[in-house]
Amino acid sequence: MFIAVRDLVYAKGRFALMGLVVALVAYLMTFLSGLSGGLISNNVSGLIAAPVTHFAFQFDDRPTFRSSLVDRGMWEGWQARSGVRHAEPLGHTSFNGRNQRDEPLEFVLWGVNPGSFLDIHATTGAGLGATENGVVISRLLADRGVKIGDTITLDRVLTELNVVGVIDEERNYEHTPIVFATLAKWQEATYGPPGGAPPGEKLPDVVFNFASVVALDLEPGVTPEQIKAADSDLGTTTLTREGSFQTSPAYQVEVFTVAAIQAFLVVTSAVLLGAFFLIWTIQRTAEIGLVKALGASNGYLLRDSLGQALLLLLAGLVVGVGLGLLSGMAFKATAAAGTPFQFQPMTVALSALLLLVAGLLGGAVSIRRIASVEPLIALGRDR
Repeated sequence: MFIAVRDLVYAKGRFALMGLVVALVAYLMTFLSGLSGGLISNNVSGLIAAPVTHFAFQFDDRPTFRSSLVDRGMWEGWQARSGVRHAEPLGHTSFNGRNQRDEPLEFVLWGVNPGSFLDIHATTGAGLGATENGVVISRLLADRGVKIGDTITLDRVLTELNVVGVIDEERNYEHTPIVFATLAKWQEATYGPPGGAPPGEKLPDVVFNFASVVALDLEPGVTPEQIKAADSDLGTTTLTREGSFQTSPAYQVEVFTVAAIQAFLVVTSAVLLGAFFLIWTIQRTAEIGLVKALGASNGYLLRDSLGQALLLLLAGLVVGVGLGLLSGMAFKATAAAGTPFQFQPMTVALSALLLLVAGLLGGAVSIRRIASVEPLIALGRDR
């Protein structure tokens, strides 16, 4: 490492410039991981927070919450299966509506049974079941001015919902806030006539026999084969909670876009480092020839070259990742409420590792040049 350290000191301007490039790429990747982590988590925060292990959809090769329709026989069939701790119907419908101030609202209405494992416990106000039309809203709607006591009227169906509680957490699907209602109220709004049942009448029982999916809490020992057997018997398609994220088209697009940007930064870093070390090796060909003539082996020079690249990369990564974390925390502290930003340690560490490996691969481009240097020819160039 003697030659590597000496070169770093001798040509500190060049290496500082290259280190700055590495730090900039590391900074961008770190800050981007915070933005992407927040954006992706915000997209499916409702699913992430749900106390489930799996969701059973209507049988479909590409199931979605919007198109799925399950009946009572399906969720009761799941409830009777061994290894199933909980199986409850869950309603999912996107609605537009207005509050009493005639302000437009867009949200996803989830229907759950009060007292079930899916029940929502409000941070402020009352929970589900307190009133027939009572709903609990998540933080995003509260930040937009909706408050306890407001009445939300659904467009087209004219169903009225009364806000009775607020959860101080993000609960979204496709970046749209989730509003929690009782399953019966969701079924009435989704399958019933506009305005609900006529005065003095009840909705037919068939209205209350359907939901969007079956939310499952399975024991750890349940095998994929048991799940497939249940799907075959009940006519469902079951996905893990994490697998259900893919039912959101926006989630898939966001994950692909972020991965493409990160891949571009990694490849760019590898190309720049490869070009830098190749040019640096060409410029010091005579010096390499002299060291070889004095007895240095190719192995020694190759280890020295990679060590030099490693020192440069580590210094750039420490500076870039450090600045990225600090600026990310400052951004999160000063950003407007609801701005998605979330650092995930594993993502940051993986991004830094990818950048390190890509940089070493780029630096390895100069190895072939070092190994091919002939001492006599290299020394003769200076005559």
